[in-house]
Parts: sequence; structure tokens; C-alpha cells
Amino acid sequence: MNHDKVLYRSSVIMGIVAFIAIYGINVLNPVYDDWLLGRGDLTQHYLGWCFYRRGNWTFPVGLTDNLAYPSLTSVIFTDSIPGLAVFFKLLSPILPETFQYFGWWGLVSFALQGYFAVKILREFSVGKVQALIGSTFFVISPIVIERMFRHTALGGHWMILAAVYLYVRHEKDYQKLKKTIVCWGILGGLIAAVHLYFLPMCGAFLCGYILCSFIKEKGIKLKYILPGVSFGSMLLLGTYVLGGFSTRADSNDAGLGAYSFNLNGFFNEKGYSRFFDALPMYDELQYEGFAYLGLGIFVLLIVTAVFCVVVLTKKKEGCMKKKWAEIVVGMLVVVGLVVFAASPVVTWNDKLLFILTDSSTLTRYWSIFRSTGRIIWPVNYLIYTAVIVCNARLWNSKKSAVVGSVVLALCCFLQVFEISEKLCEQRAQFAQKKTYASPFQDSIWKELSERKQLKHLVWVSNNYENKEILELSKWAYDNMLTMNNFYFARGIGVAEDTQSSLRNPDDTYLFVFTQEMIQEYGDYDLHFYEADKYIIGTTFELEQEEYSVKNTSKQDHIRS
Repeated sequence: MNHDKVLYRSSVIMGIVAFIAIYGINVLNPVYDDWLLGRGDLTQHYLGWCFYRRGNWTFPVGLTDNLAYPSLTSVIFTDSIPGLAVFFKLLSPILPETFQYFGWWGLVSFALQGYFAVKILREFSVGKVQALIGSTFFVISPIVIERMFRHTALGGHWMILAAVYLYVRHEKDYQKLKKTIVCWGILGGLIAAVHLYFLPMCGAFLCGYILCSFIKEKGIKLKYILPGVSFGSMLLLGTYVLGGFSTRADSNDAGLGAYSFNLNGFFNEKGYSRFFDALPMYDELQYEGFAYLGLGIFVLLIVTAVFCVVVLTKKKEGCMKKKWAEIVVGMLVVVGLVVFAASPVVTWNDKLLFILTDSSTLTRYWSIFRSTGRIIWPVNYLIYTAVIVCNARLWNSKKSAVVGSVVLALCCFLQVFEISEKLCEQRAQFAQKKTYASPFQDSIWKELSERKQLKHLVWVSNNYENKEILELSKWAYDNMLTMNNFYFARGIGVAEDTQSSLRNPDDTYLFVFTQEMIQEYGDYDLHFYEADKYIIGTTFELEQEEYSVKNTSKQDHIRS
């Protein structure tokens, strides 16, 4: 609709302004990477891209042997927004040596968040002013603020909104098969290119879309399944091309249930509210199910309750008749998402209510998305949509529309004010330039960096000490070495390759141990040296004093 173009542009601009207000402009500098270092998951995403960029091209194109040498692993498992990683690797010859795209990913995500929010609200005939104000709730949603620049790819909540938008347009589009096949296919490809956790979130709306088609046509017609075929085909093709099926990832259901959505999640502020205290949780790992709605939405829920009373008493339900199927099926989608997110261990506060299933077969497949709490995010956005639409409907006459806009604006102000301390905290973390300081200060590291024969760093551990791995990975990257292990989204089985390297060492390998581990590996034919908190093992001698493994203890390290 041409008359809405200004509104859509305004929503994009609003998203951009919100991003810059929260995160500043320094993160948009593609050659400034200090802000990405020493930050856990954010560092994982950046270094994953760095190692992938340096590797040779393979097919599938998303693979590299730089992160679990000599095995090939996919950039999907470093959460580096794999589609962008491949795109910028293509441009690598003309890019500067230091290059990051994560700041711009955040900016574009905020812009698209605003854009799709307005598109959704306009589908329910929400007025332009209220649609623009309402989109602010989506842009500065606590759940997107919590993810952006922590689990960065998962900050792309606009993909959820895109699925919601396609769903709410069902009545208009479901018979335009070519259009729907293309749109759902694009979304499937985007999920593979960004993050696979968006699959169950967006897939739920796809299933709802197909079910609505069957309801409208009063029967199951195979042609209405084609959007699902397109979606699934592009998802599988994208995952294959990016190497998702070519990586030796461990099958592990550890954490399933621990990372679930606590049923208090919509009200548990977890540090985002000026007015409320955090509620207890059954498991501290349930932070994955963070879904705080915010004070402004709570007020709008009261408005929604008033609207429902008006509908029941005055029988004004005709305003929703056109989308009755979408609304009913949407409720089923909500129930399904809540069950998925809260399961298999269903909890309220610090109490276990029940365990949905202990089936080992179901658990094995369920554990693919073991952080089930994340699956609640679409429900947040459906609640946002519902309360904003109900507010608009309650004040639907021309005279009272201004009142509706004022109510919505006041609620938006409450929402922003309540979480403003958290927004300021985010700005303090990212807006000011920082300088990364390497933890490797011992002179031995400098001597090692001058050994040009070194090609591979081997972290000798069967555990995932993420902080240590990331610190060593940064040093290895700076010195043109591969890693034998990395902080992957899913564990990669590297123990066999690590043992093979230890049994057949040569001058190209640098072995790194912790002091607790050195007793176990001290019999290998290596020279050992102490460097900061690590023990270094090499096949060649260094100018440093060697570290004596024999007759040492964890408390008493003796140099020979």
C-alpha cells in the first residue's frame, strides 16, 4: 500500500535510532573488533568468523579445518551468522585484514524489527500513529535486548516477526501459491543462514498457515502443503551448503529441561525492571526462557481485558470475523509453543510441577533444541500484537482515536522508563571504545610467536573450558595457528585427534595444558614450560627453563 510507505520508512528509521541510542556507533566500525573480545559468546561468534575466513574454500562452503584441526567443522556451530560469514568471505580479498559485521547485523536487525512490527499491526488495521508507537515495544523488547550482542545471531527476532506477518496475511495470500511458496522458501533459507533455533519458532506459524488453508477450503488439498515443502527444502539445502550435515557434532541431551521456560517467565524481570524484583527459578539455567513482558505491556493487558468485556457485553465481535480461523489456529500455535518451551520439565518459580515425558527416543530428538526456553519468544510478540490491537479497537472511533494513541504512548513511555537502567547498562558496555588486553604476558608467548614452524595449537583437554579456549583461540589466530578444539554450539568429538597428535608430535604442534592436567600427560616425549597459568609442551627446546613434571603436585610446582 503506497500510502503506508512513509510509515514503513519511519519504522525502519525508528529501529536504527533505537539501536544507535542503545549501542552507539562504534560497533558499526568494521575494523574495530576490541568490543568483540573477552565477551564469551560474542567472542565465539567473532573468532569463529575469523578462523573461517582464513581457511581454504571447501564444499560444502561453510566448512573449515581451522577450528577442530584436522577435522572439518561448519561455521554454523560457531553461531557466526553463517550466511554473512560466507558472503564476506567471498569479499575477503578486498576487505581489510580486521573486519567484523556484527555491529551492522544488529543495526539491520533493529530496523527490520520495526518494519515487520508495523506491517503486522497494519494488517489488523491499527492506525498509522498507533502502529508506529506500537512498533517501539517490539524494537526495545527485553527479549531482543537480552540476546543482541550476547547470542548475536539470535538477536535477529525480525525473522520471527516475518513468520508472524506471513501468518496474519493468510486470508489475503493463501490462494496466491506462487507468492506464498517463494516467501516461505526464503524464510526457510534465512533460518539456515542465521540460526537453526528459529526453525521451531517460525515452523509453528508455517504449520498454522497450512492448517488455516485446510480450514478455509474445508478439506485437505495437497497444493496448500507446497509452502511447507518450499520452506523445508530451502532449509535443508541451506544447512547442507553451509556444512551443517558434514560436521561431527556430539549427540547430547545434557541440559534438556534445565534450559526450559519457567511459567513465571512473562513476569520475571531478571534485572530489567526498576519496579519489580526477580522471581525465583527452579534452575538457574532457565535464563534461556527469559520472556519478561514489561510494565507497559502489563497496563495494556488491563486495557485488553476491558476490550474483551466490551466485546462480550456489546457484541462487537464482528471486527475480528475476517480472521477468525487465523485467531483460533493462532491460539493453538501459542499453546504448542508454550508447551514446547516449558518442557519437558515444567516449573513455576522454584517448584517442579511435573515432567512431561521421560521417553528416551523423544528426548534424543528434542535435545536438538535443548534450550527449549527460547521457543517462548514468538508468544511475547503475539501478546504485544494482541494488546496493541485491542487498545486500537477499544478507541476505534475518530474522536477517541487520539485517546488510544495517548494511552499507547504513555504505556510505551512506561515500558522504556522501566527498562532504562538496563538500556544504559548496555550503552555503557558497547558505546565507548575499549582496548582488548591479551592475558598472555609471559615472555614465552613472544618466543613462541617467533617460531614460524608452528602451525597448530592443541588444547589438551576433554572439557569445554570456554574462557580458556577463546583466549587461546585469539592468540592462535593472531599467530596464524589452527585450533584442535573450539567453543562450539554443539560439542565436536576431538579426543581421538588430540591423542593422535600427542602420540605423533612434531615441530608444527604447540600443546597447551592446565597445571591440573600436566600429571596425566607428563610422560609424553615433550619439553614442558610454564607460561602464565598454562603449561606449554613442544618437541623443540626453548630458551626458557623447563617445567619439571615428575614429583610435582598441584600445590607445589618446581622448576628444574
